[in-house]
Amino acid sequence: MPAWAAPTQCPAYFAGGVAPTITNLKLKARTQEICFEAFAVLHSGLSRTALYSAEHLTRATLNAAKKLSRKDSYHREPSLPEQDRAELSDYARSSYDRGHLSPNADFATRSAQAESFSLANMVPQTHANNAGVWAGIESATRKLATSEGELYVVSGPVFLGADIEKVGRVLVPTQLWKVLYSPKQQRAGAYVHQGQGHHGCSLRPTVERHT
Repeated sequence: MPAWAAPTQCPAYFAGGVAPTITNLKLKARTQEICFEAFAVLHSGLSRTALYSAEHLTRATLNAAKKLSRKDSYHREPSLPEQDRAELSDYARSSYDRGHLSPNADFATRSAQAESFSLANMVPQTHANNAGVWAGIESATRKLATSEGELYVVSGPVFLGADIEKVGRVLVPTQLWKVLYSPKQQRAGAYVHQGQGHHGCSLRPTVERHT
């Protein structure tokens, strides 16, 4: 592993086994990596969201995932310290969805799908974004992964501006991003959705990917 690479206990979910490096020093404190069955997150106790959620999508797992119906099971993440994690009560009676970073529809087993409903894999999203543009980006990612055979995918939030909104104790992202890497083409691309927040700010990356 290169000297600059961020250490990870979940190398299977990152191209070349190399995790992103956090470049926003304010968000480096109180981070915790969680290796789930089919994805990994780097969770922030400051935002009480993931800074990113990473997956390795394959044609076989996506075809298997199509056979499973959705079963919602939103839950707090027990592996996180109580003071650092989101609770269901944080989202209650808010105008925001509990929005997946690594989506339920990507996963081929009931256990992996259930883990995707951990609040550690969620960020507050407006319903119009969660069910609209972001859902379309997720669907396009699955189609590309099926066509390519495999993709490495990393998704996360951006927090910009002095007045970051909260739901309960959870920070609301101003933008969302999704980075895709195709081993077949040895090329990467990114979606950045500017419509999530209310501040109209330009993008500043939270993480950096080295190639």
